Amino acid sequence: MNKQKVFGICVGLLLSSVAAADTQEVTIYLDSNSQTNIAPVLKIARDKWDQSPESDASYGFSQSRFGIAYRHQAFENWQLHMMQRVDYLIDTNAQTALGYYQEQNDQALTSFDNYDTKLTLTGARSKGLGLAYQHQFDALAITVQANYWQLNYLRDSQLSGMLSGTDDLQLRGSLQFSEYYSHNNFLKRPNTDNAWRTHGDGLSLDVHFDWQVSEQFTLSGKFIDLYNEFNIDQIGFTEADINTKGSFVDNVGFSSFRPLLKGLETTQNHTFDLPSQVYLQGQYQYRGYDYLASVRRQGDQHFAQLGMKLDNWRIMLDPINLAPELAYQGQTWSVTTALDHINPNKALTLRLNLSWQLAW
Repeated sequence: MNKQKVFGICVGLLLSSVAAADTQEVTIYLDSNSQTNIAPVLKIARDKWDQSPESDASYGFSQSRFGIAYRHQAFENWQLHMMQRVDYLIDTNAQTALGYYQEQNDQALTSFDNYDTKLTLTGARSKGLGLAYQHQFDALAITVQANYWQLNYLRDSQLSGMLSGTDDLQLRGSLQFSEYYSHNNFLKRPNTDNAWRTHGDGLSLDVHFDWQVSEQFTLSGKFIDLYNEFNIDQIGFTEADINTKGSFVDNVGFSSFRPLLKGLETTQNHTFDLPSQVYLQGQYQYRGYDYLASVRRQGDQHFAQLGMKLDNWRIMLDPINLAPELAYQGQTWSVTTALDHINPNKALTLRLNLSWQLAW
């Protein structure tokens, strides 16, 4: 029995057993977190490179999850989630980012004798079901959520090597390229006669906790994708060497021709995981005020915030990235937003969290 059938049976048993109760709760939520040190988030998303990348360019991520959660009073510790997620991740270096910007703007790649080229790009879109269980241990509440995902889109690409340019906009170098893809791909290979599969599946585990350590101090945390694994069988795969030198002299002195691109196009089974997201926040009450400190880890990137809570409002600041965060918690809804620039088109940090609850 496959993972999807097992998960469906569990959800069906939960739903079929709540007909006798009469109190229900639905929560609609959006969690979106985007940050980069390459160029403004929205300009990268639109592939609009009209300004030079940052000198320390190295990473970018945009991870969003939209969902609807259902809870019934008969099983108040359980919650069912229907979700969609979009994940985009970039791992690169400053020379690669600058070279791409120059190429996109018809500028000569002459800033370096040789550009150390490194790029890993992952894009995935999935829809899924989640089942969450909450348990209260005196002052500690823990929620564990298991998720099943149907992977609808994947592009997982890697590029490395050396590249140089000339004043007449010619490119020279040697690159190694590999790419797994369900749909779009660099060489625009068509999926003729369904040559490869376009859907896969995956599992993930999330853990949340709230701990009242003392009367004055509270610690809360979220571990998103603490465990996760995605699989897609017989996905499209391309592996190639790209060399701009058309001819060379081999080791016995004969002149030979080397093609611009040499490699293979086939299908392969592919397994991958997404970086875990960790968020920890401490809240300390002193003389009527709540002081906050938080740390966040997104893959290999670490962030910190300091702030205060005033009634229903929360104000935080990332002192390194200078990204203020403003949050409001109402009785049935909440909103959190963070920007490091008043103009979203120039922001390197974009974060939006929305939640609305309906009970009847």
